[in-house]
Amino acid sequence: MRAFCTGINLDRTWTNRLDMTQDRDNLPSEDSAMYRYSRAIYRDLHPHLLKDQLRPELGPRLLLSACERTIERLARDHRRFARPAASLFADIRALFPVSRQLAVYDAIEAHMERALEYLDQEIAERGSADLLRCRATNRKGKACQRVPVTGSDFCPSHRYLEKVQEQRSSEVLAA
Repeated sequence: MRAFCTGINLDRTWTNRLDMTQDRDNLPSEDSAMYRYSRAIYRDLHPHLLKDQLRPELGPRLLLSACERTIERLARDHRRFARPAASLFADIRALFPVSRQLAVYDAIEAHMERALEYLDQEIAERGSADLLRCRATNRKGKACQRVPVTGSDFCPSHRYLEKVQEQRSSEVLAA
């Protein structure tokens, strides 16, 4: 049975929202630093999903999309994201039976604590937690706003800087 609210088909709205986020070329890789947390949340919560009779693929897609959006927002600006666990839970609570919702919230909270610890370590090591931004600066001295290539600290335009850094570090080690 599909849910209708003031003439809007919610099932269709969610599907359209998912289709916009399912660009296969821009999906994060499994080894990306922050996305391992969204994948861990997904793996822990997937077995507890409600079984949808009409569209069995919709629940897992909604869960994964919500996890990735939350972790991406956390990585971009964790200082202004007051309660990430509560926000994610509010997005996905309808996907789980009421009897499992406390366990779901506890699992989300545990994973968010680990993600925040990781971000704190990154701030201590790098001086910044902008994990989804290129580490280069533009001609005006402002930080590049583009997303880095997977496995690199730089976007495609500034990827050559990675080789320059490696050369400098090898020269320092040789000296």
